[in-house]
Amino acid sequence: MKYTKQFLFIIVLLSLSLTLQAQTTAEENKVFAPFVSQLKVETRGSAVLLTWKDSLNLNNPVYRIYESKKPFDPVRFIYDKMVAAVQKGTGSYLYSPGDSEPRYFLILAEEGGKIFDVFIPYRNMSMEPVAAEKTVVQEEKAARISSLTVYPESQDLLISAETTDHSRPHILFRSSKELINREDLSEATQVRVFVNEKIELKDHVVPGIPFYYALVDQALYESGSKIVLYDGSVTVYAVSIALEEWSPDAAHSFQFASRHVPLPLLNVNLDIETGLKLPNPGIPEITVDLTAETELALAGLNFGKSVHTPLWKQPELLPVDYSYQPPPETAWVKTLMDNGSWSTLLERCETQLKSSYDTEIRSRLFFYKGQANYFTGNLEYAFMDFLSSRSKYYNQSNNWLFSIYEQRKRAAVSENLE
Repeated sequence: MKYTKQFLFIIVLLSLSLTLQAQTTAEENKVFAPFVSQLKVETRGSAVLLTWKDSLNLNNPVYRIYESKKPFDPVRFIYDKMVAAVQKGTGSYLYSPGDSEPRYFLILAEEGGKIFDVFIPYRNMSMEPVAAEKTVVQEEKAARISSLTVYPESQDLLISAETTDHSRPHILFRSSKELINREDLSEATQVRVFVNEKIELKDHVVPGIPFYYALVDQALYESGSKIVLYDGSVTVYAVSIALEEWSPDAAHSFQFASRHVPLPLLNVNLDIETGLKLPNPGIPEITVDLTAETELALAGLNFGKSVHTPLWKQPELLPVDYSYQPPPETAWVKTLMDNGSWSTLLERCETQLKSSYDTEIRSRLFFYKGQANYFTGNLEYAFMDFLSSRSKYYNQSNNWLFSIYEQRKRAAVSENLE
């Protein structure tokens, strides 16, 4: 019995020894993999997305991400070309190279100050180059504007500028305040959009008020870019027409300096001899300058002038806002007019103009903004507003313009008498 117990004890010790030896051998044979796996590289717009699985053999590693325009060479590898270092658990990184050149990527693990420089294709090293998409920003596509010039001539301000691309739309802004950045343009008046034409314009402005001008690339401006005003695209000094040199009759005649169709445009649809239908002559897309004789004859006809008194006018709604359901852009105008809330009307019009680009809507808003300025005593600014509404509401705006002129003339006479 005694020998049996000793024998069993020896067997137990031998078993424990074999177990410990097996565990030691397993530990020695365990694979040590200090690198990420399943590295994938994909294009994501103007960036490149890297995803991977973390190493299971490292406790708190930092993954160093490298890029190269050539396949990685372990022998000649340069460690200072790292683009990022991320912590364990991140699992992805979005890299923006800033161009569209193809690149290779490599991820090396670092722990305790030691970099595990293991290069394993398709595990921590990409074998196919990947490129980001090329995105052309508006600043690169935009036309370059230069030599914006404004100077007075008789009753108008003459404006001209140069651009590198006439096919791109250009917006001309006017303001009584200095134009320094794009925020200033939100309070300025859009005078005209130029497309496929020489940038030249006669601008009818309020006499006696200095104005600043800016010409911008429309797509660049609408993209929200901050780089819209620069040297050559904006006037540094204000320009004005001397009040004593302005007269309504002379300024009125310039309304007919050009027109969209040559004179006369006959509405003839059938051939007189054959009776066959004639092709539609259409309307030319470019303006046609009139001869001096035609301009003089038109000025003598007094087109657009209406009989008016120099008395203060009454508030006026445009026909479109008399309807049962007026357009939403100006549906609030009548209520404010009826209540005499001119300051509120002025504020609403200014706010609406900042977000309205339709020419007809802007003309309506300027027409009502002009009345708000008129009835608050800001005749110079009212004059400017009615000039802006004149393109769509010519006769209505002219009545107010001549009323303002008469008021200013009366004021000048009163000052001289005093």
